[in-house]
Amino acid sequence: MSEAKLKKSDIVKGWVRYYSGVEVSASYERMTALGFSNGMYPILKKLYGDDPEEFKEACERQLMFYNCEATWGSMIFGIVGALEEERSIKLHEGATKEELKQYSDIISNLKVGLMGPLAGIGDTINHGTIRPILMSLFIPLAESGFWGAGILPFLIWGVAISGLAYFLNIKGYTLGKDSIMNVLQSGKINQMINTCSVLGLFMMGALSASYVKLSTVVSWSDAVGNESTLQGVLDNIFPNLLPLAAVFAIYFYIKKSGPKYIRILLGIIIFSLVFSFFGIV
Repeated sequence: MSEAKLKKSDIVKGWVRYYSGVEVSASYERMTALGFSNGMYPILKKLYGDDPEEFKEACERQLMFYNCEATWGSMIFGIVGALEEERSIKLHEGATKEELKQYSDIISNLKVGLMGPLAGIGDTINHGTIRPILMSLFIPLAESGFWGAGILPFLIWGVAISGLAYFLNIKGYTLGKDSIMNVLQSGKINQMINTCSVLGLFMMGALSASYVKLSTVVSWSDAVGNESTLQGVLDNIFPNLLPLAAVFAIYFYIKKSGPKYIRILLGIIIFSLVFSFFGIV
């Protein structure tokens, strides 16, 4: 094997550079390509440092447009590192320009082809499901006045998500380009998404029942002076009917008009002020 072969420490050091800065280097022109190339720089330097032209070409290759969720994008980082290493070995073994160009095209096309699906997985599982559930678990502790409820979710999230990113990076490098196909074709990702979605629905239902408060103060008296309340009647028919109706109203608005949260918040404030002024809620 060629002397250009990377060590695990090389991949880890490059990944640390990538993961610590990829989300803060975004631009409209290349999105997070700068952070990705910054992580790849020491790897490329070791692989192509003895050939200035190849090193320059490799740096330009890693500066192509790139936009992916950072944690799951760590797998792309590992795969690209493995492919660049394989290309450098072929270069030292005297491969033709056509063969080297083919490797370059594979690397570029792989990044373009994988960043979208993996971004969808990362946004769905990490940021759309796991993080909200984790934050919601500490809401009761925060209400009770426990100071750690404002810190522990971020610490747990940071450690867990960094550990996952590290694992995906090493797995991507170890298995090379076949790794992502094994993951996507195994069906485990879909199972994970479905499981997290069901858990998320349970959690959102429990949170809605616990924290959405809406009741009416409308009341009346019968002929003998007994007072009745509309809220009491509704509770006898369907407990928590008004909070459920409010949740579904917001849900259908988001489904029809999109997640326009500012409008939703303003709508809730206006609704509360108007109906409270007229003595309805």
